[in-house]
Amino acid sequence: MASTNPSEEQEFKQLQRHPDYYLSGGDVHFVAENQLFRVHRYFFERESSVFRDKIRLPPTPGLCAGSCESQPVAIILDVTAAEFEKLLGVFYNSKYSLFDWTVEDWTTILELSQKWDFGEVRNLAIRELEKLTIPLIERITLYQRFKVDRDLLIPLYGILCRRPEALNEEESEAIGMKTTVLIFRVREQLRAQPSNGGMSPLPSQVDDTHIHHILRSLLDASPVSPTNQADLLNKGKQADRTGQ
Repeated sequence: MASTNPSEEQEFKQLQRHPDYYLSGGDVHFVAENQLFRVHRYFFERESSVFRDKIRLPPTPGLCAGSCESQPVAIILDVTAAEFEKLLGVFYNSKYSLFDWTVEDWTTILELSQKWDFGEVRNLAIRELEKLTIPLIERITLYQRFKVDRDLLIPLYGILCRRPEALNEEESEAIGMKTTVLIFRVREQLRAQPSNGGMSPLPSQVDDTHIHHILRSLLDASPVSPTNQADLLNKGKQADRTGQ
């Protein structure tokens, strides 16, 4: 067995067993902060290519939960114990498929599932977030951050295109220049029929399907240059001011 550093051994001995997730039948160990977890490797090998590779690595000297020949390696995690505990709650949920977790909880799970390539856990987190009440701009920025499928983003963009008021400065900053330009382009196109010398309000016959179609068409089009972005923003703002 490889030699161990006394300071590493001492550090390992000072770890605290997690009160809920140091399981007698567990066969893989994780360390997050000063917490030692012992859980079932099955979930990690089944779900995550990242952890499949980690579990196959040889033991790190000083970080074996007992004899390195007989015990699983302790994998050090660069997350907090609370965050890892939340991910484990998906696998060990005593209510099975019922969850009463918050937006913050599911955001943490979404972040870890993306970080460690837990595809099905990521899908679960998105489904659960869809059930929760989240302010529109916050939901858009959250989905943008984690690159959620655009089929979920397009209806959210559609709400911004349909509503009477234009994006304000704070909203534009939150969703980013590219999305702001997209929203202004669609709003301009929808309100492009002249009325009383200006831009008309959104026509009553325009439905969500039509708005979503325009959004998809523009998203599939070639990118807009920074110069054209500024021009489009100015035109969109003028159109919104005139049409309101």
